[in-house]
Amino acid sequence: MNAVNIVLEKPVYAGPVTGLSGTVLKQREIPGFSLSECVYPQGLRLSPHRHSEAYLSFVLSGSYREGYADRECACAAGALRFLPPDQLHENYFDNTVRCLLVRIDLVVLHRLGDHAPVLSSPGEVSGLASSWLANRMYREFLASDDIAPLAMEGVLLEILAESARAIGEGGAHAPIWLRRVREALEESYLLAPSLAELAAIGAVHPVHLSREFRKHYDTTIGEFIRKRRIEHACRLLANSDKSLSEIALMCGFSDQSHFCAMFKTHTSLTPAKFRDMSARP
Repeated sequence: MNAVNIVLEKPVYAGPVTGLSGTVLKQREIPGFSLSECVYPQGLRLSPHRHSEAYLSFVLSGSYREGYADRECACAAGALRFLPPDQLHENYFDNTVRCLLVRIDLVVLHRLGDHAPVLSSPGEVSGLASSWLANRMYREFLASDDIAPLAMEGVLLEILAESARAIGEGGAHAPIWLRRVREALEESYLLAPSLAELAAIGAVHPVHLSREFRKHYDTTIGEFIRKRRIEHACRLLANSDKSLSEIALMCGFSDQSHFCAMFKTHTSLTPAKFRDMSARP
């Protein structure tokens, strides 16, 4: 899921409206937002439920699964996810998980909707800035000075803007066959599928696929794959101690030099500078 542009069918049944589960370690309130650092024990299962307000969840350690009416997704350390209000979902904690949860007042979403696409679907907040923005949010959450509330509010609004921008890139009017191709790309961008393989998924000619993909997503398939690889590299830089050469190979780049050049082209930062900016406290 990448990005918050997943289209889901509305559930035909309603679960209970609940608040937070797990153990709350620390909590802070700022205008429009409530932030809580929570721990969930291994083996916990939260049956289908919903929240009356929207949430951002930043996975600090561990991993869990989140299920919707028609799919299930994995939420690993470093993932930043958006959950809209009243979205039915369930959670499975296969190991101990620590998260920073941000409850978003509805008035904040409505205000954002006046300037950007409304956030209405659950999914991972992608984008080149999301990794270091999430870590900045956590640093400010831990800070005790009087500037921290203002800084947290600014970072959260940036994250929501990044999420809305991802929706804008989602090709809401793309035909079903093209959305299937994009979903396949979201799952296989590290494997470099061929154009013929992708065209077969959509049951169209490769030329037609290339033309329609650019028309609806305002990018070529090659650039789409390259951007997703850079985003994956951002997550690895922010949440692992792997070397630049290891990350380059894991993300499908021919060598570290090529990786560094492409990374700077897309982010205006070197990988080392990005890692420094994304450092956890």
